[in-house]
Amino acid sequence: MTTPRLQLAHITKRYPAVVANSDISLAVQPGEIHAVLGENGAGKSTLMKIIYGSVKPDEGSVAFDGQPVNLRNPQQARALGISMVFQHFSLFDTLTVAENVWLGLDKSLALADVARSITAKASEYGLDIDPARPVHTLSVGEMQRVEIIRALLTDPKLLILDEPTSSLSEREADRLFSRLDRLRREGVAILYVSHRLHEIERIADRVGVIRDGRFGGLLQAPFKVTEIVTAMVGDLDRAEDRVAVVPDQSGAPRLELRDLVVMPGAPPLNLVARAGEIVGVTGLIGAGKSELAQCLFGLRQPVSGQILVDGSPVASASAAQAIGNGIFLVPEDRAANAVIPEFTIRHNITLPFLRDFGALFSWSGLIRHDAEKRAAMRMIGAMGVKCDGESAEIGSLSGGNQQKVVVARWLVKPSRVLLLDEPYQGIDIRSRHDINAHLRANCRDRAVIVFAADLDEILEVADRVVVLNHGAVAGQQLVGAIDRRQLVHWAAQAPQSREKGRAAV
Repeated sequence: MTTPRLQLAHITKRYPAVVANSDISLAVQPGEIHAVLGENGAGKSTLMKIIYGSVKPDEGSVAFDGQPVNLRNPQQARALGISMVFQHFSLFDTLTVAENVWLGLDKSLALADVARSITAKASEYGLDIDPARPVHTLSVGEMQRVEIIRALLTDPKLLILDEPTSSLSEREADRLFSRLDRLRREGVAILYVSHRLHEIERIADRVGVIRDGRFGGLLQAPFKVTEIVTAMVGDLDRAEDRVAVVPDQSGAPRLELRDLVVMPGAPPLNLVARAGEIVGVTGLIGAGKSELAQCLFGLRQPVSGQILVDGSPVASASAAQAIGNGIFLVPEDRAANAVIPEFTIRHNITLPFLRDFGALFSWSGLIRHDAEKRAAMRMIGAMGVKCDGESAEIGSLSGGNQQKVVVARWLVKPSRVLLLDEPYQGIDIRSRHDINAHLRANCRDRAVIVFAADLDEILEVADRVVVLNHGAVAGQQLVGAIDRRQLVHWAAQAPQSREKGRAAV
């Protein structure tokens, strides 16, 4: 056996209300992709931060290339050859790509030299990006490239990736896996944290499982998704085992899109979503999923066409107007657009409805705290949120539990249309199961539309799958008669080769 690149021995980290890591030992070899899995709140993020030097363990030891180390900060970790790509990007919107990368490098380097290094590294690994572009002009996938390039420029010996494909399409994820395979062949050790179990089955050499802060077992490739799930959570009545039921198409149309053009140059989009139906909308990055969700919620204006709710045209010039029209949205970027970390769970749930005087949580301009508390506690229980109560800060929760709170917010009040844009990013299989079960139980009187690039996630919850390509419907199928190859073909074909999609269902 070679000397492990990283050796953790009996790592323990305690916080006032919880033991995040308890007696965890882990070894990662050079040239190995070692996946670390566990439910949200299991302690994965804390362990990665300990390895990266941003959290100090209370007990245990860390060795790097066989030498004991006492990591006091990320700068020391990077000097050793440890780099990390976080799930939530740490980029400044108003700076360029080169300026953002420059912040984490040796300040003796000139900005022009950094820009040239970015271009060279991007070309070497197929991560095309313009160093001069401001970050606020980048797509989510392009931001992910910037984070990876920044890590690669440090020539890492150990690369930590936390949910690296959560914002990538299947095609972009395939490219990332090819780059990781190259790094593995070059001897780089990779710690890979993800909730997308089919990815782990495909690329990982070994899987270390964490359950409730403790080491729960080690699996060696080849392994199957079912083995990983059992190691993570035990037996679980999983959402992916749900038998698809053909939806009752007699439900009243809640949402109708007539010749809607969501982005310049795109063909018109036609779609009907009915009460009691969960529609899954998928497609490659850039196909128009997020643009459609933003048009429906008033965050951007369509180029042309009509949006009808319950048969009447609506114009949503703002999110407030969309909410007034009965259209609610769980946005793609939870950290930036869905939660206020310093606010309590209760306040995060009720905030959008405080201006609705005389209704749920306010009366004559006064907030009804008792009503707020009752609603928050009801949703915490219904969604299975792990927390210390409704008065806990939402920022103290794991990503999966934060996402449950965000979904719960829009189920507190009846809506006509509920939109969920990439709702499963960075959450574990149990959290996904809980969210899907709650959506199923609460879709009787509303149309639910789930936007996701991951087809497996769509198939777990949807009654009907709609594929977008260049802003228009390329095709659709009921889940009971799904042909995956056809769905992939619709998503990947060139825009000029397909017919304009019109919803006949």
